[in-house]
Amino acid sequence: MSLLELIGFVKRGKNRNKVFVELNTPSMPSELTKRIYGKTSNTYFNVVSRSLSELKDKKLIEIINPDEKTGRIYRRTALGNKVAQALRKN
Repeated sequence: MSLLELIGFVKRGKNRNKVFVELNTPSMPSELTKRIYGKTSNTYFNVVSRSLSELKDKKLIEIINPDEKTGRIYRRTALGNKVAQALRKN
């Protein structure tokens, strides 16, 4: 995918966009849920988890500790940082 297509992909999903923008520092899904929605209910946690999965599939984010089953930490990849920089310019 081109950079422009990836920017569109992030912007098209309201929750995906929130998660991507909030992932400016390495974070666990539970931390993102709390920061974005102010709650830790399963509904919001599932929304964040789905968004993380979609972003990971496009190689915009990665898991720092992939061997862990719980407490996984996500961060942006170099490509994800380029997309974030382009989003900030708009």
